[in-house]
Amino acid sequence: MSVDSNNNSRIDAVLNSLEGMQRAKAPDFLYTRLRGRMEQEFDQGGRLGRWLTRPVLALTIAAIILIINATTVLKMWGSNNAAKSNIESGQIVAADYPAGVYPVYNENSVEP
Repeated sequence: MSVDSNNNSRIDAVLNSLEGMQRAKAPDFLYTRLRGRMEQEFDQGGRLGRWLTRPVLALTIAAIILIINATTVLKMWGSNNAAKSNIESGQIVAADYPAGVYPVYNENSVEP
């Protein structure tokens, strides 16, 4: 029984230690100071920075970039098939690599 009475007195001591506690208070004008700092950092980006951080504009730019990329890939994919058929026939290879001979040295040297 001494264990139960010791345990109960310990619980009461812990609960009594919380009696003097109060709610923590923030310093005066804390929210105003924080808001001023955030606005100051936001203004450092300038007018362009404010426009680029708008979600609507950012999503629009991202959508435009994705559309341009998709059209580019589709056009390259379509032209890649045509290029393969031309390579097979040898037309592109002949056009890109002429078979002419280009001498590096001039055969008729001028003597002084």
